[in-house]
Amino acid sequence: MKKLMVLASALLVNLVAVQANAGVYTVPVDQTVEREGLLGATVFESNYKILVLIQGREIKSLKQLHAVIADGLRLPKSYGANLDALYDVLTDPSVISKNWDITIIGGKDLVENLGEVKVQAVIDTLNDAQKENPVNTFMYWL
Repeated sequence: MKKLMVLASALLVNLVAVQANAGVYTVPVDQTVEREGLLGATVFESNYKILVLIQGREIKSLKQLHAVIADGLRLPKSYGANLDALYDVLTDPSVISKNWDITIIGGKDLVENLGEVKVQAVIDTLNDAQKENPVNTFMYWL
């Protein structure tokens, strides 16, 4: 049910974006697909956006969190897997050509697994990256 809600949200966001930019020209049909195989996250990818839904209860280390984000956003192998590198790739359109949406659910579990200081540092980094381009979104749910 949660996956269906996330997919519906993604489609609605894409529909609004397409309508906002629609003019006389024809907009190509957007194909949203769920990518599978990431432990701790579900990824939906469309022509315009990548949505990474991270399940906090499944993330057991900061290294795993970086790996999930890197795999979800298809970051290059040269990604440094630290918060400075995360900010850099999220704000560099030459690295991620699509808009991104990162949502963390089960934030209490994530804090329990990683510690409050580490989780707050991740939240601050993702919020700062979103501020650089408000089309991208970050949400954190307890």
